[in-house]
Amino acid sequence: MCGLTPLVKNVRRYFKNLHTQNYFFIFAVATLIITIMVTIANAIYDSVFKYLMQDNKAAKVLLGALIGAKIDSLEMKNNEYAYRVRNGLDVLRIDFSASVTDDNGNKQVVTIELQNASLRSEVMRFRKYLSEHYADKNNFVEKDGKKSPIPIISIYILGHPCCDKKEPVIYGNPVFYDAEHNELKGVYDKSDFIKGLIHKLIIVQVPYLKINAKTKVEKYLDFLNQVHKIDKTRKNAHLLRVSEETDDDDYNLIVRRLQNACADDYIRRAMDVEDELNEDFEYRDRMEAKLKEELQAKDSELQAKDSQLQAKDSELQAVLAASAKALASKGMSPDEIAKFLNVSVNKILEVTQ
Repeated sequence: MCGLTPLVKNVRRYFKNLHTQNYFFIFAVATLIITIMVTIANAIYDSVFKYLMQDNKAAKVLLGALIGAKIDSLEMKNNEYAYRVRNGLDVLRIDFSASVTDDNGNKQVVTIELQNASLRSEVMRFRKYLSEHYADKNNFVEKDGKKSPIPIISIYILGHPCCDKKEPVIYGNPVFYDAEHNELKGVYDKSDFIKGLIHKLIIVQVPYLKINAKTKVEKYLDFLNQVHKIDKTRKNAHLLRVSEETDDDDYNLIVRRLQNACADDYIRRAMDVEDELNEDFEYRDRMEAKLKEELQAKDSELQAKDSQLQAKDSELQAVLAASAKALASKGMSPDEIAKFLNVSVNKILEVTQ
């Protein structure tokens, strides 16, 4: 399919130069030509996502779009870390060292921490990762004869919503104020001290990705949109069908890398393994939920029986107290009452006081 791109471009140029009044026909044909649907591997799988990010060019395109800066050079650090907690391979963490140029032409080196997570309960784990970055001696550079911290940008790609804002991408940039709550602009960018204590944050909420993306970054994240799944029954979520853009070579870098993943035997087997593990964990979760439900039912039953016993005990105490008082009114001593009712003297004293 990728080999059609030059042909598509030539035909597109032809229609641009064609002088005719049938503009509707031209638009319809051009739309069919420009929109080429291709099949890609589903990067919601960590094995596929890691495969994508191992391609330096594709990684530079995606991360550059996310951080809103041109990435001049990119190096993957420490390989990757995968943590299995529940529901399969839940947390994939990849760290990068990047040299970037912002819109104003300013250059800097940054550490990009990219994490792909499926669980809602990963906050403490993410805090642990951040603490590792802040303490890492490699995240400092020599500047003016002293060590200065490299800014950290944390990117979290979440398979679940993290807040009530239905935005596909959320940016958290440090904002500073004076005592009168007037914003102090440029504080973060101009202070190495503050950069060493606070980091920028980018969150991608996969469930809120839109089909018709309005921004470049949302467009480049379209490969994560599960609406594009070919198999809607969820029996096989390995493949997506997305459009290839004839006029966006950067976007196509991502698409073609994921096309290649479809033909990679190792990736296909890895996705199968993740599916099997997910099924195992889902079965375990169902069994745990069933056991928990049974334990709760048993606990409720025991609590109900305990309440019944307490009620009967209170009833017996009342009967004993009434009997003891009736016998005492006839002149019987506590010892005589206890012997008559076959209970201890202390019990008689307790109910008659």
